[in-house]
Amino acid sequence: MNPLNLKPLNLIKAFSFCMLFWALSFFLTSQGLLSQERKPLPAKTASIQPSDSEVKHPPIATSSSCSGRGCHGGSEPVLGQIVQQNEFSTWITHDKHGKAYESLLSDRAKTMAKNLGIPLAHKDLRCLACHTTPQIAQEQSKLDYPLDLGVGCESCHGSASSKWLGIHTTEAWKNTQSAAKKALYDNEGMNYLGNAMVQAQVCMGCHVGAPANPQAGIPARDANHDIMAAGHPRLTFEALSYQNNMPPHWNPKKYESNTNRDLEIWVTGQLASLSSSIELSSHRAELALNNQGVWPEFAESSCLSCHADFQQPTWRGKKNYYEGRKPGSLPYDSWTGVLLSEALLISGQDKQITSLYSDFVKAKNTFKTSPKQAKAAANTLAIQLANIQKEIVTKGINPPKEWRALLLDQLSKHNLETATWNESTQIALALSMLSSKKPEQAILQNLWENLAYPSGYESPKGYSPNPKSLEGVLQKLKSSK
Repeated sequence: MNPLNLKPLNLIKAFSFCMLFWALSFFLTSQGLLSQERKPLPAKTASIQPSDSEVKHPPIATSSSCSGRGCHGGSEPVLGQIVQQNEFSTWITHDKHGKAYESLLSDRAKTMAKNLGIPLAHKDLRCLACHTTPQIAQEQSKLDYPLDLGVGCESCHGSASSKWLGIHTTEAWKNTQSAAKKALYDNEGMNYLGNAMVQAQVCMGCHVGAPANPQAGIPARDANHDIMAAGHPRLTFEALSYQNNMPPHWNPKKYESNTNRDLEIWVTGQLASLSSSIELSSHRAELALNNQGVWPEFAESSCLSCHADFQQPTWRGKKNYYEGRKPGSLPYDSWTGVLLSEALLISGQDKQITSLYSDFVKAKNTFKTSPKQAKAAANTLAIQLANIQKEIVTKGINPPKEWRALLLDQLSKHNLETATWNESTQIALALSMLSSKKPEQAILQNLWENLAYPSGYESPKGYSPNPKSLEGVLQKLKSSK
């Protein structure tokens, strides 16, 4: 059966064109550019460059290898197939990942480069680590032209080997069930993004940050306080809301039979983002221990503790706001962990980990904690989170039948009168996940208006908790079926 409805000669031409595209891009990147001599980084960021003996770059085919019309570059979807063969076309036309490198050439990027004291953003490894395909960021830093189309296909799907092009187009591959397919992907060094946890872990590398991965040729990805102070937006990544706002280049029908797909993405996103932030915290502490980083790293503190209006009366003056902290101390930025209890409850995982997270937060809430102490606390927590993620990758998530009621009850336990912007926003996003019907979405409008950034700002200027609105939405959703 010919799925493209093409004559044999045309089918051969299409396949030959795809092969030619792949061969050319593979030659340019893996044969010529991946062997160039590396230049040392400035002393402050030297720790994020692995030594030549450690680096083992996998072959990078680049996104052009996927762009043939007979592969993923078709102008229209092929109906009746899960893989519709227009994925590249949709991605390059509508997805912001494709414009990530281009943003390093903008006026804002030039201002940031000036503030950071670097010549060019599009040649700085700290920027390229997330604004191009991470596996080739090292090589990209030496060039004035892009090696790939922004954050390309292999950023998320994994580094494509010469074997991949042939094997993943076979009927045997296509007909393998999802449970067994992950093993095939693992064997080829690719990421099986059909697994919600695997997908979440991949996203967090850039959208939260991660230490270097020398084996994959990926440098450290860290939007620290220096980078934010220079003009980079704060990272507040929430997997489900980001995915819902992405133009899908995949076929959504693939997941229609999974009625809990949104819940899976939400739970895995919560756990993976916290895990990534903890691993990054350990990395930063290690830098400080080696006199290669600052301590404390202000990117781990709540931005709004300093960047807030001095107005009276203020909700921050309430006793409950400090939660045992000393007034004047900088609270830990809780964005990635504020709904840990909820994620553990729904996934059925070990709830004892909440006490480890509480201990970690207490350690981060005071300047008395040394980098050594912070690293130890982070590593203990990271090990437990890694174990949970491994189990979910293998077994998936089997939420209890009453998960919706359980989640609403757990959300109601938050102290809404002193809820930070982080806490209020994460709760609102969770409620949005629960609100699939238009009437339910409409009752969230007041929440979004209170949480939205004012025009011209990249922070919630003037924010104060709105407990009545949150409580009202919680009660309405509890009473709805």
